[in-house]
Amino acid sequence: MSTRRRPWGAAAALVPAALVFALIAPVGATAAPRPDYPTWQDVQNAKRSQAATEAEIDRIEGLLISLENQARELGRIAQEQAERYAQARDALDAATQKVERLKARADEAQERADRSRVRAARLIAQLARTGGGDLTLGLLMGSAAQTDQLLSRLGTMNRVSESSADILAKAQFDQNLAESLGDEAEVAEQARQKLAQQAQDAYAAAEAASQKAQDDVAAQQEHADRMYAQLASLKNTTAELEREYQEGLTAQQEEEQNTSPPPPTNPPSGVDPTPDPPVASAVQQAIAYAKAQLGEPYAFGGAGPGSWDCSGLTKMSYASAGVYIGTHSVNNQYQTMKSQGRLVPVGQRQPGDLLFYSPGGSTANGSMYHVTMYIGNGQMIEAPRPGLTVRIVAVRGGDLVPYAARPTG
Repeated sequence: MSTRRRPWGAAAALVPAALVFALIAPVGATAAPRPDYPTWQDVQNAKRSQAATEAEIDRIEGLLISLENQARELGRIAQEQAERYAQARDALDAATQKVERLKARADEAQERADRSRVRAARLIAQLARTGGGDLTLGLLMGSAAQTDQLLSRLGTMNRVSESSADILAKAQFDQNLAESLGDEAEVAEQARQKLAQQAQDAYAAAEAASQKAQDDVAAQQEHADRMYAQLASLKNTTAELEREYQEGLTAQQEEEQNTSPPPPTNPPSGVDPTPDPPVASAVQQAIAYAKAQLGEPYAFGGAGPGSWDCSGLTKMSYASAGVYIGTHSVNNQYQTMKSQGRLVPVGQRQPGDLLFYSPGGSTANGSMYHVTMYIGNGQMIEAPRPGLTVRIVAVRGGDLVPYAARPTG
């Protein structure tokens, strides 16, 4: 029985570049030919010699690795699209709240203007009865500049007291304010409508990316199951053993990447170089909540019950402990913790801290696509990507942001 074990790189080197392109090519791109998956006849032919057997094993293991790389890449794309939608949704929510505030202020201002107009109308009627009729139409219909001129005339004619002049001036001011706030609310509503369209477009893109990743993972499973069985036949083992071996190769690759990036020499604002320890009770509750979701599927926009995305899991886990960490958005959670001075060097991470991922570990606002919760012993819990379930895995070093967030302490 052959039970060879090789470094990850030896298997990965067997994956053709054209195959990788075919696996991750975006929709609409010209894809390379479909991978030539081995048939059972190929396996039987390979058994005729040791060299052929070894070559076929290498070929199948390389294809299995390429399938995992495909799933990971499509998952990352889906995560990035989902985060773009989350940020668009947050922007829309903020714009909607702004419109509501402005409309409420405009309504209140209009009510004040209406009351002021009634008082002014009564004053004008009184002036008309006492000899100010020649000015009445001008006060009612004139522009702001004309009103000022008429009020000046009234003052010189001693037909209106100082308090009466204030009433007329206030009526004009209140009406101007109401109109100004109404115009501002209208402009804000136009901006909100644009953001609503952007959020709708981002949602469609994220949903499509998530569905593509999930569909591809499902389609891959049939090929993977057959190739595990083929490996078992070639090695005289079992398909389950070969699956475990291949998963071990994947874990080995992630472990080789498991080096925490060094923090920048000059840490940004919001980083506490000597942080307090986290609050044990809140951390225990958040971790317990997250662990209770183990095995539940990833879903775009999922925040329970029953399905999750990465920021939905972290948000609801800490919400169960009464701790607000930000909105349902990776970048918002990072920025929320940063604004509260709750970032810590990732090398000082403690159980309960949030770990963030972005291309190259960038800390630029808007760049992050994934968040997990550190649970100790080099492990984290996460809602990973389409096609997988909530799980506990070793902390990955690739794309790890150099600062973790400590929601308590």
